[in-house]
Amino acid sequence: MLIKNAKIYGKELQDVLIQNGKIVKIDFNLESDEILDAKGMTLLPSFVDLNVSLKDDKFSLDHLEFLERECLENGFSAIILRDCMDFDEEIFSLFLQNLKNKDLMILPSIRALDTQGKIKNLATLLNKGANALEFQSSSDTNFLRVVMQYALMKEKAIFVRCDDKNFDDNGVMNDCETSFKLGLIGMSAVAETSEVAKIKEIARFYGVKVIYDLLSLKRSFEILDQNDLKLVSIHHLIKDDNACENFNTAAKLNPPLRSVEDRQALKEFLKEGKIQFLTSMHSPKSAYLKELAFDEAAFGIDGISDFISLCYTFFIKDGFLTWKELCNFTSKNPNEFLGLNAGVIEVGKDANLVLIDENEKNSTPKSLLYKNDKLFGKIKMHMIKGRILK
Repeated sequence: MLIKNAKIYGKELQDVLIQNGKIVKIDFNLESDEILDAKGMTLLPSFVDLNVSLKDDKFSLDHLEFLERECLENGFSAIILRDCMDFDEEIFSLFLQNLKNKDLMILPSIRALDTQGKIKNLATLLNKGANALEFQSSSDTNFLRVVMQYALMKEKAIFVRCDDKNFDDNGVMNDCETSFKLGLIGMSAVAETSEVAKIKEIARFYGVKVIYDLLSLKRSFEILDQNDLKLVSIHHLIKDDNACENFNTAAKLNPPLRSVEDRQALKEFLKEGKIQFLTSMHSPKSAYLKELAFDEAAFGIDGISDFISLCYTFFIKDGFLTWKELCNFTSKNPNEFLGLNAGVIEVGKDANLVLIDENEKNSTPKSLLYKNDKLFGKIKMHMIKGRILK
């Protein structure tokens, strides 16, 4: 197949020749019997997201199939599916069977502790196919030590969520002027930053690969080094705690949306390459869990459907980033982290590609967090290993 007249990374018009699922040539005026005319649209590597959850944090085949369809329609070729299931070894094997033979590559991570706060049979679960571990930083220090040792032994990464809930009394949004005005319990910044400092020292001691999961504060980046692996949600680069005004539960996220200063700092960190991975933080919740009083509403957001429009509207359209720069965080870095032969538009790479019409307006954002924003950019074609899925 030949993709003709594509603006690669939104720049120069070139043709891309694909054979046996791989990119074999990129040049001008190429010829082929099978041609897809890109009509001047932007060609990008498809996206990879390292933090995706099932709807309502519940496993079902329907939820899994819906998630796959939503990812493929919106340009994602691979995801790490976060653990919302307290599987034992046998059920985990059955779960893995449901992930096979899908167009979307779904790689599961597993929580190191079960719902009773005990360490799971990590060696068996990792041997069976778990891609990474998840751990809450404020868990028992002895458990943290053991989990670090398992990760080192099995050469797996750990997604560590740095948060100590003991600093808050069931907080529901950022601790700020808005939370005070609304009469809502705030979530303290030190609950994140103190744990970042702790995990950094422990990870350095054990020599374990840690991904600092869903960081939300400027201070957290000041504690960490340039090369520490950091994952940040796109929403924390676009919105701040003012979005919670009028008890807007669409803005109820965990970690919470932070101050204007923190949001601006995170955006600059992205520009400087201090963030390695950008996530949609896809964690959709049913209306009956969201349309409640703010205190009672669930944390979460449908992030997959609006992702490409958010990227284009808030980062590309105004010239803050180029597509090539942005794709480092959405495609190149996560593909390299997972050891996949994709993520960049180069000869020899898997042809996991999306075509985007930058001019098409997205009139109905899926997430109510963006209901008052005008979003632009829409995916018109998604290809995985040379096969068009959309």
